[in-house]
Amino acid sequence: MSVLARPRHPIVADALELARAWCDGQVIDNAPALSHAVRVAVVLGRHVPAAPPELIAAALLHDAPEFAPPCVDLDALLTARLGPAVTTVVRALEREHQALASHSLPDLAGVHGWTVCASAADKIVSLGSILGRADRTGDPAAYWAARGAFLSRADYFRAFHTAASPHLPGRMGADLGRLVDLAVQASEAYGPR
Repeated sequence: MSVLARPRHPIVADALELARAWCDGQVIDNAPALSHAVRVAVVLGRHVPAAPPELIAAALLHDAPEFAPPCVDLDALLTARLGPAVTTVVRALEREHQALASHSLPDLAGVHGWTVCASAADKIVSLGSILGRADRTGDPAAYWAARGAFLSRADYFRAFHTAASPHLPGRMGADLGRLVDLAVQASEAYGPR
């Protein structure tokens, strides 16, 4: 059963409503941002079957720092409505996204296991989406030529997987590793020389 099946825990239901509002009109991986958020929560629930509702809520809202209206005091709202654990994980995921964007190597020292699992679920969804579209394209060279930023992050994905694997459920680590290997192969085949 999906972590989003009804009846939903009140924290998950509230997080889903916030995600609906804040993701409206946003796009991630060429799909509605809400679809991405839901897929991350579902992948997380599949790999962490006893995931607490706060973790699922944080997965649904992992892009909230980017999508919430600027007039919203995000930390105060998340803490009041969903609890401090959700705020902590959302902000930790924001820092990890910033490290990825800046091509810094991932630093998971002291990062809570919830954050590592949520970040791994986000990567499984994103990598799976990008690599899946590459498989369906008629012109892989052209597809990858337009995705230089992704290809340039292959080393980051590999470093993240190496650092995260000891903290992930076995199948989750294996799924992420398979996708990272494919991303590295794409980078080696189509990345800048």
